[in-house]
Amino acid sequence: MRTEFTNGLQVLRQHETAPRLTTSLLELDSLLAGGVELGTFNLLYGDDEPVIDRILYSFLCNCQLPQEKYGFDGTAVLLNCGNYRQEQVLIDLKLATTLLRSNGVDPATGLDQIVAISAFNEDQAAESVEEATKIVKTDDQVRLVVARNLPKLFLASDARGEVGLERIQQVQHLLAKLWQACAERNVALVASCRPRRRNSLRPSSPEGGVFLRHLAQVMVCIRTEQRNRLLAYLLKHPKRQSRMVELFINQSDVGMGRLTIPFRSQLQQEVDNLNRSFKEALIEPARRDAFDSLARAWTAEQGAMSYAKVPSVIEVMLLAAAVDNRKAIEDLEDENRKLRSQLEKVQSDLAEARFAFKTLTSTE
Repeated sequence: MRTEFTNGLQVLRQHETAPRLTTSLLELDSLLAGGVELGTFNLLYGDDEPVIDRILYSFLCNCQLPQEKYGFDGTAVLLNCGNYRQEQVLIDLKLATTLLRSNGVDPATGLDQIVAISAFNEDQAAESVEEATKIVKTDDQVRLVVARNLPKLFLASDARGEVGLERIQQVQHLLAKLWQACAERNVALVASCRPRRRNSLRPSSPEGGVFLRHLAQVMVCIRTEQRNRLLAYLLKHPKRQSRMVELFINQSDVGMGRLTIPFRSQLQQEVDNLNRSFKEALIEPARRDAFDSLARAWTAEQGAMSYAKVPSVIEVMLLAAAVDNRKAIEDLEDENRKLRSQLEKVQSDLAEARFAFKTLTSTE
């Protein structure tokens, strides 16, 4: 049997072109090299649980978006873990509904694309992981699994503030089992947990032992620090170095379920409107092709566009279009200079050939 090999450049290009799932937070998307990639294990943890939950629900609601809107165009599975008497954890319908509406998705339709499984104790956790694993293996539409606070069910400390080794091993076994099923089906896994130490000067490691830190491919710690600054620390990533960004989330809006529509969504809405009302009205096919080229430029440079201090989205789009046009002009000027240089060389070679020919004929 013939063995086929893939070189490193091909692997890199596959990763660069792979679909990314947006967090709806531009700063966090940038930290994650564009968002969550299919077939990766991402660990998100911190001591501000409402903020972590808001990001997890963004993943769940964005998963069903088409890939051109930075979704996975598929179904998401939520494995929700917690103490029901204390938290009444099932699914936050208010937050999910708000997020779906901000995406332009009917809540009834959107919630149908989220499979929710709950576990309130250790025994239920094992059964829930088994059920989630079965869904991943049998449903071809599943693209994302979110495991919320699974370690929390096992790692409650005793009176001495210690956690038994057996409990840690149980968590590791369940997460490894869930990750194996996701990896086999190229499904993204996002897990959340608490930090091992709270209120530490530096980002603490996640609860769950060293095994969990090695198992996860991407690891982000979110902390509230001085002056209530919300900071996201990238601690592990296959293609990015460790760094930190500040997140801008209104804490009161997180609690109420209100969210500002992200620039990414506003831009996509404007492009869709222009596609329907402007592009289709263009007579010449070449002008429609030119519009498509601008749309690609807007998509590629949305990060810079979101930071521009310009009043409206359409004005930012005009600015980006002007920059793209200037780039095209400079590319043409570079090409013109190359052609001019080649022409001058041809003229010089031709003059030398003529001189050599005259010299040869005169000697004869």
